[in-house]
Order: sequence, then C-alpha cells, then structure tokens
Amino acid sequence: MHVRTNLSVQRSLWSSRSFATTSRQAVTPVQQLPSWNLSTFREKAFIAAVPSKLPLDLKAIPQACIKWFMHDNSATYDLAHGQPTTTSLRPSFWSEHETTLVPLELTTTDASGSTTFHRADAPLRILLSHLSDPSTPDHSIYLAQCDLTSLPQALQSDLPTPSLVTSAGKGDIYSSSLWLGRPPTYTPLHRDPNPNLFLQLAGKKVIRLFPPEIGNAIFDHVQDRLAQTAGRASSASFRGEEMMQGVEKELLHQIVWGTEGLDLLHYAQEAHLALGEGLFIPKGWWHSVKGVGKGITASANWWFR
Repeated sequence: MHVRTNLSVQRSLWSSRSFATTSRQAVTPVQQLPSWNLSTFREKAFIAAVPSKLPLDLKAIPQACIKWFMHDNSATYDLAHGQPTTTSLRPSFWSEHETTLVPLELTTTDASGSTTFHRADAPLRILLSHLSDPSTPDHSIYLAQCDLTSLPQALQSDLPTPSLVTSAGKGDIYSSSLWLGRPPTYTPLHRDPNPNLFLQLAGKKVIRLFPPEIGNAIFDHVQDRLAQTAGRASSASFRGEEMMQGVEKELLHQIVWGTEGLDLLHYAQEAHLALGEGLFIPKGWWHSVKGVGKGITASANWWFR
C-alpha cells in the first residue's frame, strides 16, 4: 500500500488552480562546480545535498571515453579541440566483448504509436548489431542498469570508480551502472535510495530534476490518476517496468517534459551533459533522463554513501 507523506504539498500544487498553464517558465540550470576538486565537491554538493554539474577534465577523463568510441568518425579525436558532434562505437574494441551477457531493454512501437517494453539478459552482440544499423525506427535496444562489476575486467579497468565516490562520504558504494544506446533514450521520473554520481561517457543527455517534496507530490498525483483510471498504482522503485510503458509513462512524461507540468518548472533544475561531464544527484531528488543528439550516447553512474 502506498503511504503518502506529502499530502499537504500535493494539495497545494494541484488544488484550487488548473494544473496546466499557457506560459512556459525557464528551468533553472543546476549549479556548476569549477572542477572535480574533492573538498569543493564535498562542501558545495555532497554535504549541502545540492544537484551539481561537474566539468570535463581532460587530465582525469576515463579511458572508456577514448577507447570505447570513435568521435566524429576519427580514430584519434582530440578532445582539446572541443566536444564532438557525433559518436559511434569503436568496432575493434567491442568485438572482443560481444559474447558478454548484459541486461537489455527492448521497446517496440507499432503503427498506432503504442509501445511494448521487455527486459532480458542477452549477449552484447545483439545491442552492437542494433547500434550499427540506424534503419530500425520501430524499435530500440538499450543497455540499462548494467552493473559495472558484472562486466569483463578490461571494461572495468577503463572505467574506474571516481575518487569523489570513494572519498566524499563513507566510501560505501551501493551499486553502479553502465548505460549504452542510441537517442532518443529515456528514463521516466524516479528517485534513488542513495546519492548518485552520473558521468557522461559519449554523446549527450539532458536530466531534469525536482526536489524531494515536489517529486513526491508529482508521483502521488500520477498514482492517484492511475488508481482512478486503471484501478492500480505502483511504488516509486527505480526504473520499474510499470513506468517504462503505457499510461504511467505518458503521465510522468507530460508532467515532467510536456505541457501538463508547466506550472512546476520553477521547481525544476536541469543539466545538459556532454562527454566527460558529470552530475551529482543528491539522495531523494527525483529525476528524468533523456538521451539526445546524434550517434551513440553512453553513461555510467555510481550510487554511494
């Protein structure tokens, strides 16, 4: 049974006014830290529990950003010249790992626009084949929530745990994930049980965040509507299948990214991430993630304390 702890917030947001509005308000950018300096991160982001963007650091960028991908079709792209416009997989690297079993999400769209969603463990070659063929608009395959510790050691070595994760707090790592696909990729609004450090390895993503009490109210509002229209409700668990398709996905999207939640944009913060840039998401902050742009998008994250 879903227990509401934010009923007064929910009522203040949805009662006595129309939820939709005709004027779009600007979303506040998350604060930008000057560097990956540990003491600055601990004070301004981790202890303060404030969403924070971290800049590209050419001296500390993980090898995964270089070895795993080809940027602007160049085998030796120089990141000092700026961000690439498109990214593809480096075939000579990935061919060595195509038998690795990974968690894949398949989303298929039919002629009417309805979608179906399935998740299964499968050989990495299935994803690699899909990503090499851009002529499949009716379905997408996305590597999502792939625990980094389940990957071959060669991949783990190219993507070491950032020192901010091991040193800012207690050094406890709750879990980690690799995300790899072709835009548009999408994760609906959800919250994590621990602080989250998110690192963009290739391509671009946009992340929209809401503070805990606002995200709780949005989620409760959606669950109330689901109970009224479909006779069901779900929990706030991370990336559950119920939020990846159907009515719940559409309701969350319309509030967070569409026209139904325009009133709430002054509560939101947003980060645009490119290769080598990071984002700290404090515990309890609700967020939705979209992969955008051309080519491949890839990310990693660590939940820690």
